[in-house]
This record gives sequence, structure tokens and C-alpha cells, in this order.
Amino acid sequence: MASSIPLAIARKAVEVKKLLVPLAGVLLLGLAASGAFAEAELGFGLTPGGVGGGNATSQVVPSFHVGWSWYALYLSWDAYAMPDYWTYNYVGTFVPSFLNTFDAGLKLVFRPFIAYAEAGPNFLYLRGGQTDDTVGVNIRLGAGLKFRRWGINLSGTELFSSWDNLGSSFSQALHGNWSILTEGMTPALNFTLYF
Repeated sequence: MASSIPLAIARKAVEVKKLLVPLAGVLLLGLAASGAFAEAELGFGLTPGGVGGGNATSQVVPSFHVGWSWYALYLSWDAYAMPDYWTYNYVGTFVPSFLNTFDAGLKLVFRPFIAYAEAGPNFLYLRGGQTDDTVGVNIRLGAGLKFRRWGINLSGTELFSSWDNLGSSFSQALHGNWSILTEGMTPALNFTLYF
């Protein structure tokens, strides 16, 4: 009887090993498939100097972009190198700053066309290591062309001072005043590399 116990354990171990090979194959196939639909992106953009309702000037504001998409889910971080006059208009401090936007949304790709819509919080990082305590909200809509490893698109970003402000704007839009969401959108020309 005692000799049959190790034999039974050995048989179970062989059965488990036989099961592990197909399970590992399914797991690897799932990881490969999700990788096929996941994509990272790096880019830069050019925005008119009046981003966010600031005084429009001939100065062009550069922006930097990091994004990640998985199927239709889209996450991104954009940092706009804001000039000192813009920072002064918003927080009363005459220094350059970075307007950081952290967004989540949807991205649809019908090669070579892409379209995306996203929203999220934003905050201001001032030169010298200061941050503005105010956390705002933004929405972004964009469309463009995507080729193998690079793309170009146009986007519009609208800044709001709070989630409440965004909610009231959406409420007005649902009652027929759609221009409240789009009239203050700042356009940007974006160039992106995909990995």
C-alpha cells in the first residue's frame, strides 16, 4: 500500500505536466495577441501661443507626448512648454511653465485613419520646481493619419478649471449648446512615433 502512494503521486505529476504545456501555450498566445494590440507612442506637437484661452501671439508652443493604447483604450501624458506671459495670465507668476495633461479615453484606428477622444486632469509645473495647487480638467479630440511607425494628426484641447466646470459645460452641450465645448479648443499639429 505504501508503495502505491508514490506511484499515484508520480501519475498525477505527469498529468499536471501534460496540462501545463497547453496552458502555457494559451498564456503565451494571449500575451502575444495582447501585445499585437498594444502600442506605445512618443511625439511632439506645435500649438499656437494662445493655448487654453491665453493671448494669441505669433509664438508657437512646443509640446511633448507619451501615449499607450491597448485595443481602443488610450492613455496619454502631454506637456506643453508654456511661455512666461501665459503663466502670468493664469497664476500671476511671470516664469515659463509646463502645462501637464494626463488623459484617458478611446482611440480608434482604421488604417491609415485614427480618431481619439480623451479627458483627464491637468496641472501647472512652474520653473524653479513650484507647482500650482489648482488641478484643472481638459478634454481632447483628435484625428489624423497613421502609417507604419509614424503618424501625423490634428487635435483640439479645451481646458476647464474644475470637474464641475466641465460637467456644467457638458450639461449645456446636451441642451443644444455644443459650441461651449469646442469654441475654446486650441488646435495642435502633432507628430508621433509608434512602438
